[in-house]
Amino acid sequence: MLRDSAYWDEFYSLEHDEIKEPSKFAKFIFDNFLRNKNKASLIEFGCGNGRDSLYFNAKGIDVVAIDGSHIAIESLQKQNQKASWICADFTAPLNLKDKFDICYSRFTLHAIDDIAEQGLIKNVKNLLKSSGLFVVEARSINDSKFGIGKAISKREFISDGHYRRFIDQDIFKANLIQNGFKIVDIDESSEFAPTPGQNCVCIRVIASL
Repeated sequence: MLRDSAYWDEFYSLEHDEIKEPSKFAKFIFDNFLRNKNKASLIEFGCGNGRDSLYFNAKGIDVVAIDGSHIAIESLQKQNQKASWICADFTAPLNLKDKFDICYSRFTLHAIDDIAEQGLIKNVKNLLKSSGLFVVEARSINDSKFGIGKAISKREFISDGHYRRFIDQDIFKANLIQNGFKIVDIDESSEFAPTPGQNCVCIRVIASL
């Protein structure tokens, strides 16, 4: 189940110039895993304002992008008719027939709880091609926002008006392995998603089935 729907609807009803350009993670994934593919497909779980999915689509990738904010999805449907934009809970079972080369999750894993994470992983297992990759970037327990706000649990906090569950690299890695994934690469850095005024520390995970 997705959280903070009203918060994100309000957030995406406004212009955010600071998140119009594709993320460094999107460029990293394209350059390292998609650039040399003749035909590739990608599904994004939690596309937000669509900046990364729009980038992939402009590069010739077949894109399906899902988000729980109807405000964000309706705007993207008007903006771009080449990609498929779906308003849905990406942690609930998805009725999609296609399989994808890349299952992409950026800054969405830390917005869902442990139970929802399991739902996301089930969707990835159902939708990923045998040769495909599950790629993730999310805020780490070493992020500067960790511990700020109202504590819900050891790694869960509410601050800035919404929920975050900071990711422990070892716990997430173990969960993926338990679910049948192989870790291709895993790393953590403050260089992945530099944010003015913050020490934004993120994990990056590349996994296959």
